[in-house]
Order: sequence, then structure tokens, then C-alpha cells
Amino acid sequence: MTEDLNNKYIELINARPLDVHTWSDYPEVNAFVNDIFQYLKSIKGNERINKKLLKVLLLDLYVAWSCDPDLKIMFSRDNNAYKAKSRYNEIHVGKKIIQIVDELVKEQIILEQKGFNDRINGIGFQARLWASDNLKILFEKAKFNKFQVHNHDSREPIVLKYKNKKLKDNYKETQEVRRMRQILTDYNLLLSNTHIDIVDLDKPVVQIGEGKKAMSLQIDQRDKYVRRIFNNNRWDRGGRFYGGWWHRCPKNYRERISLDDIPGFEVDFSGLHIVILYAQAGINYWAEVNEDPYFLHGIDNIDESIDLRTSAKLLMLTAINADTEEEAFGAFRKQADKGSLEKRLTNEQLGSLLTKLKEKHRPIAHKFASGEGIKLMYVDSQITEKLIEKFTYDYQCPILTVHDSYIVPWGYDKILEKNMQIAFEEVTGFSSPAVKHTTEYSDKVDNEPDQSSVTRRYKFSPSKRHRRDWEDFRSFKSKPEREKWVLEGLVY
Repeated sequence: MTEDLNNKYIELINARPLDVHTWSDYPEVNAFVNDIFQYLKSIKGNERINKKLLKVLLLDLYVAWSCDPDLKIMFSRDNNAYKAKSRYNEIHVGKKIIQIVDELVKEQIILEQKGFNDRINGIGFQARLWASDNLKILFEKAKFNKFQVHNHDSREPIVLKYKNKKLKDNYKETQEVRRMRQILTDYNLLLSNTHIDIVDLDKPVVQIGEGKKAMSLQIDQRDKYVRRIFNNNRWDRGGRFYGGWWHRCPKNYRERISLDDIPGFEVDFSGLHIVILYAQAGINYWAEVNEDPYFLHGIDNIDESIDLRTSAKLLMLTAINADTEEEAFGAFRKQADKGSLEKRLTNEQLGSLLTKLKEKHRPIAHKFASGEGIKLMYVDSQITEKLIEKFTYDYQCPILTVHDSYIVPWGYDKILEKNMQIAFEEVTGFSSPAVKHTTEYSDKVDNEPDQSSVTRRYKFSPSKRHRRDWEDFRSFKSKPEREKWVLEGLVY
């Protein structure tokens, strides 16, 4: 019995949330939906709305199945989870979708595991949906392909939230909002036409999170839509970019990302929020201080086996984002590795560590545990917007952003570094931020200067699955052998 429950736990972990933005207007898709709709005999109401909801469900199940036949969809049966009249729900998916699911289950078109509590693992599971064997056969015979499934064209990329994190629907349209929306619209178009993948995955699924938050992340060509999210009902709080699967991807997978089958390389700012705080205090950190911001000498009440620098870095970043010291300490323990000594550090021990950090950073110590993080996010989002704008319009080359870290195709890393420094200076008024490669690779790019300064190595071999997916995508998009942004003389 215990083994059966454990197997069920493993099966249900392989799931991702329902994406209510999944859409397609291809005639082949509409014909497929119409054929299945005829089996929903007892569903009442507006036929157009019912078909729309059915399409969302079938397409999202199809996308999951095409990636991994065992991947399940997490589905909420809470009516409050579906707000049809919202600018952020462009397909207007409402609670009626629950009735559609019930009818599909009744007709054995899809299968469902109702939500339940797993007492062995101490986890509550949301309902899971997956295609029946008959539906899988229909998927195999379908006259459309996964690249014909995409986000709805009217999806809103500019999001404003209240302080309680609820979405604000009725924000005022301004020239600035329209400007930001246009940049993201053009950027998302560039991303939609770029094949973005993790090259060595045989199955394009990565498990993320632990315990109650564990789920599967699907690596596909549909989940690439990026939004900009502002917080606290203000346009100068937050503003970071979210949405593409790489935002949720564990860092150790990001070094294996390719863009149109060209390896991607990641460059990030060193200690960005700390450097911005110093800049706001009138100090150029790397020019005037130039020390590792997280290096500390031993602290008497902390175990010597603990990596003090790593702990100091995590605590400092959580303290900058927290409103109180107690909140910072709780966030530290929450983010520390499971079972680690760091996770067991007491408030007293973390207080000693924070005191040392305040002594080291006296000019900005008053900003710790002051809720400053949400303001700093807006500053780094301005830098990121300038980089997105530069790469989208000037280079017409894809760039992936993960807050203060950026991934660009092979050969563009030096170009990226230069533009990171320019964007930083334009936003903060200070020059010479420290940037670093987080990807090591080897070989040479013909027109890259100072090739002796960087050790280069690229060690990931593309899987057969990646090769096939890239060729299918290129054929579907009618892409040329080389995009215009690919540098001349590029060899890898």
C-alpha cells in the first residue's frame, strides 16, 4: 500500500499548472475542437464560449502530451481561481471551465485525479488532468503541430499589482504605459521567432521546487512570453520582467540554453543592488571601495564549517528586500538548502552576521531591513529595459533576462558587457559596474577582441530530441540558414 502511494506521488509530481493563455486560430485546430465538441452532450450555455474553453483545455493538454506523454496538468476547482473579466485574462476563461472538465471526464476524453492530501509525504495535491488513450490517439492523428499553439495575441504584457499582490485591472493608460507595452510586444515577437531550448535534454522537462512546491517545468517554444510586473500600485516599484520558462529554470540548466541552435552565454552584474545603494549614497563602489561585498571574517557564534561568504550574501540580499530583521532571518532560512547548517541558524546568530554586514557597509546600513528591495528592483528593471530595447531594435538579436543576469548568443557576450555598462551609467549616473561571465566556454569568435582574457569552454552536446525540434521549428517558421544577427565568421 505504501509503495502504491509513493508511486502515485512520483506520478503526480510530474505536472505543471494549466495555462489559460494557450491559444490557436489555425483552421486545423478549430476543426479538431469542433469534432470533440460534439461528444459534450449535456453541456449547456453559449456554444461559442464553451468551444473557446474546450480549446484552451485541449490545446494545453496537447502541448503537455507533445512534450512528455506522462506530464499532467494541475487544475484548480476553486471558482475564485478564474476571473473572466480581467485585462490579464484575454481569453476570458471563467469558472465555466470546471463544467467543461467534468463533461470531458464523463465522456472519458480526459482523465482526472481529484485533489487529495498525501499523508505519507505531507503534501496536498491539486487536481490533475491528462489525456485519455483515445485522446492521445487523436493527438497523434491531428493535422496541426505544437508550433501552431501559442499565446493569445491580446495578452497583456504590462501588469500592475496592489500592495496585497492582487492584480489591478483598471489602471490608467498613459503614453509611458503604451511605450513600455510596445517594447514588450516587439520583444515577445522576437522571442516567438527564436528557438530557445536546453540543448542536452532528452525529454524537455525539468523538475523545479521541493516538497509542496515541487512541479515540472516544460521547456517548449510556447512558454516564452515575457511580462513586466509593477507592484504596490505604483509604476516606480518593481517593474521586473517575468514569464519565459528560463525565469523559472534552475541556474545550472541556464548554461545549457541555446538560441536558434547557437549556444547562449550568461553575463551578470556583481552585487548590483549593493552597488546601486552605494551609487544613491554618492559612492562609486567598485572605483572607491572595490572589495568583495560579502567577505567577512569569522564570527564567534557561527559554526566554522559554514561558508560565511555564501551565508553573508544570502542574508544581505534578503535583508535589503525585507521590511524587518525578523522577516530577513525567516527569508534566509526559507532559502537555505534543505538539511543544511545554515537552515538551523538562529535569529541571534543571524543578528550577529547582519551586524557585521552593517559595520562593513556603514554608508548603506540604514537601508537594510527597510523594504528597499522593491525600489531597487525598479532601478534594475530600467537597466534591463534598456538592454531589451537595444538588442530588439538595434541588433535584432534575442536576449534572455533573469533580473540582473542576461543570456545572449555566442559571440555577443562582449557586446552585452559593453551595453550593460552603458545602461548602468544611463540609469544610475555612475560608471564601471562589475560584470562577470557565469558561463565558461572555449574556442574563438573571429571578431571578438582580447581573446586571451577569457577561458572558453562549451561542453554540452545537443540531444537528438533538440536537433529534431530545432529542424522542425526552423521549417515551420521558414527561417534562413543564418539569421541576420548571427556574427560573420562565427564558429563554435
